[in-house]
Amino acid sequence: MLRKGFTLIELLIVVAIIAILAAIAVPNFLEAQVRAKVSRSKNDQRSIATAIEAYAVDNGDVPLGPPYYAQAPWNIWSAVALRALTTPVAFMTSVPQDVFRSKGGMRKGVYDDSTTYEYGALNKSTPKTGPTNTTAYNRGYVWTIQGAGPARIYSWPGVWPMIVGAGAPGPQKETCVYDPSNGTVSQGWIVRTNKGVWDGDTTK
Repeated sequence: MLRKGFTLIELLIVVAIIAILAAIAVPNFLEAQVRAKVSRSKNDQRSIATAIEAYAVDNGDVPLGPPYYAQAPWNIWSAVALRALTTPVAFMTSVPQDVFRSKGGMRKGVYDDSTTYEYGALNKSTPKTGPTNTTAYNRGYVWTIQGAGPARIYSWPGVWPMIVGAGAPGPQKETCVYDPSNGTVSQGWIVRTNKGVWDGDTTK
């Protein structure tokens, strides 16, 4: 009895079709993952923002932010300041970790041990010395929360210089805020302020 099987050509065609489908599906899957993480980051920041404003109502000011001259890494100041949202009064049960930092850290060796969102504040206890801080405060900016974004690259000298567009070369101004147009390769941070989500406009 003659047995009939697949020829080599037929097998190669099947493998080629599978490869083409995988080449289409995998990038779409990765893009979906990134979009989901970006949404989660924005939702986390919204929750933290609500807790900050509740804290401010009870205490007459937002949690202490890093002084502009701070020598300690910002992630330490951020963790200390955000801890005030959970104890002794729980304005939120726990401070969410930055989904883009929690696994893998930052890519350029900056704050690799940090898993928290970066928080900065210009409150009554934080000196508003210097043109950058003064400009930000006069424009109505009181606090900021920064998420690393998909690229996980730190490319800016600080929170308030980023907000007012000072202290960095021109090209960095274009990459300081996450832009989903390039998907998984996009650089930039996901930033929220007391004015809402920051879109990178340094003139507001």
